[in-house]
Parts: sequence; structure tokens; C-alpha cells
Amino acid sequence: MRALIIVMLAVQAGIFLATAWTILFARPAAGRPRPVWSSLALSLIMVAAISWQIADRHMGDAGDELLAYFSPLLLGMGIMACLLLIRQRRGLDAEP
Repeated sequence: MRALIIVMLAVQAGIFLATAWTILFARPAAGRPRPVWSSLALSLIMVAAISWQIADRHMGDAGDELLAYFSPLLLGMGIMACLLLIRQRRGLDAEP
């Protein structure tokens, strides 16, 4: 397995765990009532796009199927974070 694929798999796992931890354990603060959806959305979409490109360019290498499998999952999580950000900015989010 190439080092690039190993690093990208680690980045995918890291962003997935960071997103899960933020959603599950982030507590509202005075300046930040909810998790920072814009940061999560941007990072999830960027990691998904980069990992998809790496999987496409290294087709046939060991681990490229995992990159190609988790890329749409991260993209979907990023789109969901965008939708939650829009909901929060429009004021439709329920008060805690």
C-alpha cells in the first residue's frame, strides 16, 4: 500500500472521528451555540474530494477501494453539515 493512500485513510478516519466527537460531545458556549457547521462542512467536502481524486488516480493499488468507498460518505456528511448550517443561519434551529 502506498504511503499516500495510508495517509489519506488516516485523514479520512481523523475527520470522521472529529466530526462524530463534535456532534456528540460539543457543548453550547456563549459565542457558539451549536457546533461549527461551516468548518465541518468545508473540511468534510475537501477531504472527500481529495480522497476521491487519489483513489481515481491510483486505481488498482491496495487501499484505493477504501478511499473510493469512504469518499461519498464524507461528502454526504459535508452536505448534511451545509444543510444544518443553512437551517441555523435562517433561524429555524430550535433553541436549547
